[in-house]
Amino acid sequence: MVQQPRLRIQGGKKLSNGRISIAGSSNQVTKCIIASMLTDEPVLIKSAPDVDERRVVEGLFSFLGGQVTHLESDVIEVCAKTLDKWAIPEELCKKNRIAILCAGPLLKRFGKASFFGALGGDKIGKRPVNFHVEGLMRMGAQVEQQGHQYHLSVDEKGLHGAHIVLPFPSVMTTENLIIAAVMARGRTIIENAAIEPEIFELCKMLQKMGADITQTPNRTFIIEGVSKLRGCELRCLFDRNQAVSFACAALATGGDVLMENVNHGPVYSFLNFIQRMGAEFTVNSKGLYVKAPAQGRLKGAHVEVEVHPGFMTDWQQPFMVLFTQAEGISVLHETVFEERLGYTSFLNQMGANISVSSKCLGESPCRFRNLNYVHSAIIQGPTPLQARDFALPTDIRAGKCLVVAGLVAQGVSHLSNFHELTRKYDNLVPKLQEMGADIEIV
Repeated sequence: MVQQPRLRIQGGKKLSNGRISIAGSSNQVTKCIIASMLTDEPVLIKSAPDVDERRVVEGLFSFLGGQVTHLESDVIEVCAKTLDKWAIPEELCKKNRIAILCAGPLLKRFGKASFFGALGGDKIGKRPVNFHVEGLMRMGAQVEQQGHQYHLSVDEKGLHGAHIVLPFPSVMTTENLIIAAVMARGRTIIENAAIEPEIFELCKMLQKMGADITQTPNRTFIIEGVSKLRGCELRCLFDRNQAVSFACAALATGGDVLMENVNHGPVYSFLNFIQRMGAEFTVNSKGLYVKAPAQGRLKGAHVEVEVHPGFMTDWQQPFMVLFTQAEGISVLHETVFEERLGYTSFLNQMGANISVSSKCLGESPCRFRNLNYVHSAIIQGPTPLQARDFALPTDIRAGKCLVVAGLVAQGVSHLSNFHELTRKYDNLVPKLQEMGADIEIV
């Protein structure tokens, strides 16, 4: 039997004096590829991260008949002029949740679309498709469900504008409805929408293509449908989740790192919390530099995970390692996903002192209150961590958390299933080595 490759991490080493580049956003590039299905003209995407998730969506785009040209490792050109399929098979839907975002473009081109609702992606709680489907129905789509398969169709007039109030500011639902609305007849209003930076980058792309999108101060998008969109050129925003993960790795080990071309805005709330805990940071023309306290340790903090512009749910996992190394008691309250603290059991096995609770340990309104979901944690620090061997979980951010924990721990950790990390992290091992980590693939 052939042994699968693993990550070998020799922990207990300060990561210092590193200088790394942060790739373009994996959450943005995939949505831009899908949005390019709205035009027959080529779309040029720069700073496209070299990650598995991009390749999965390129495969989906090619399956539907689109053309993908790799000009450089981080530059691609996509053209949907030759799209000739409207049904997405189950195996492609299971690879990535983004398949559902094809519904609007396919309805525009073919008047019908088919996909499976048992969608792939991180296992972090319930991620139903009902928000998506209900929004599309409000815009005129007829929906027939057969098991997990959804068949959507529209009449000869296509989708029309609608007034949609989302029950929760879901990122992917907001993106889906914006993509569907830009070529629908009339005006679409989306209230209680998500306003993450990647969504604004998507809107900027669509605006370049000729879309008419207005965003008001109260989480509302107003879209006036247009009859035709053109091609465009765009550059992806830096991947803020990658940036935070590498920053946490440096801070948790008592070190520092300069992340090139990372600007302030998309990581504002993260920087606010690390500064509160005693870390230092500088943002200038070179990028973002973070540094652990020169004297003593980080201090404990109370973090509430919220939708943007709050502290992002994809940041709390590597941040949890900071809590284990900080002086005093820290509290984390997750309000976005109801099943995202399972990874804390791995940290406790390494020596952390983390208690989880179904109680809401925060001030923010929480949709999980009194529903018995474990979504709060109390962390007593600092605690020394000891190396352990684990198979990485399918929640990619929890997987990166265990990498950070391995870098902090005394001894050698071996992490299998590390391919989970390649979905959204490009050149993870070389970048950590640049920061001074003793890590390799064995």
